[in-house]
Amino acid sequence: MRFLPIRKLTFMALGLFFCTEITNAQEGQINVSQDPKIDKLLTYKTEINQETDNDNRFRIQIFNGNRKNAEKAKSRFELKHPYIQSKLKFETPNYKVWIGNFRTRLEADRYLEEVKDLFPNAFVFNPPKKKK
Repeated sequence: MRFLPIRKLTFMALGLFFCTEITNAQEGQINVSQDPKIDKLLTYKTEINQETDNDNRFRIQIFNGNRKNAEKAKSRFELKHPYIQSKLKFETPNYKVWIGNFRTRLEADRYLEEVKDLFPNAFVFNPPKKKK
């Protein structure tokens, strides 16, 4: 192993020493002034999101049948599309696998094209309204 000559080593050490003397961290304090209306707006937005009726959204049904096969279909879908919500739903006497929560029929139809290769019997629907 070759060592650096003492002259080069001394030069590098002095260079690093001077560089550390020149650089220093800046210290300071941050003050954030926020309009109180922003808190009201965030609270209002949260209330609206909770009240929003998700029953008007479109979903895609990819499976209808017994529980064992429904769970298989759901896990197979989740492997290919982990970013889309999937739900196992029981409606007597069958289990159904519903995916997505699409705002428009067009959005649901576009996603249906991606799903059709894995689940050829899939279709778009608007779930029945919940009774309050």
